[in-house]
Amino acid sequence: MTTLEIAELFKQYVDDADQTFVSADDVVSFLNIGYREFCSMVIEQDANVFTAEAVYTNINAQEVDLSNPGVLGPTILGSSPTQAKLYRLIRVSRCETNGDPRYYLQSSRSLVEMRNDINRYMLRGSKLLFSDQTDNILVEYVGFDVSPFTIANTIAAGGVFIDDITTYYGDLIALLASKHYMIKDFAANPVLVSQLEVRTNALIAYLSTGREWNSRNNVIGTDELTYLGY
Repeated sequence: MTTLEIAELFKQYVDDADQTFVSADDVVSFLNIGYREFCSMVIEQDANVFTAEAVYTNINAQEVDLSNPGVLGPTILGSSPTQAKLYRLIRVSRCETNGDPRYYLQSSRSLVEMRNDINRYMLRGSKLLFSDQTDNILVEYVGFDVSPFTIANTIAAGGVFIDDITTYYGDLIALLASKHYMIKDFAANPVLVSQLEVRTNALIAYLSTGREWNSRNNVIGTDELTYLGY
């Protein structure tokens, strides 16, 4: 489903096609809230749906601010991300300038632990800190566009593609947006709430099975065991 199709479905769900009670700005706000909640649900079941990468080169320091990296690489935190905004950090590696990993760094939760060791990193606020001076790094993370809906792409002939999972479950975004509208309207729609539960369960079942037919195979290969350190 496109942004326009989801927006039109939302208007039908809240029974306000002529914007009597919901302005165009309100529609966009509700849909973006619904989309962020949708993405959070997807990520909790299968984070691989929204994985992304960011390469930072010529850092030559022990930290990089992911909300303001300048010429070092893309902005993935802060108010104006230049690509998918970071939701959860997966791993960090020292890499070549083209992004090919050299070796992975180990995560630290303690600043003291990180500074007293080598080949460590820590995400503290918007800054990615390193135990050693670093040249190039590859950041692998879970992230998404936090505001894919705009006034321009929710009007006639303005609809755009969002992502592959939304193609099949775009109606759930409209349902989630409608839930937030019901909070604002102080009125629940039992049929809509029931459908929200049905579609949420369908999404969870789909992701629990896995987008790849054999992705839920519990047998781990020897090479994976070695890599994971078992």
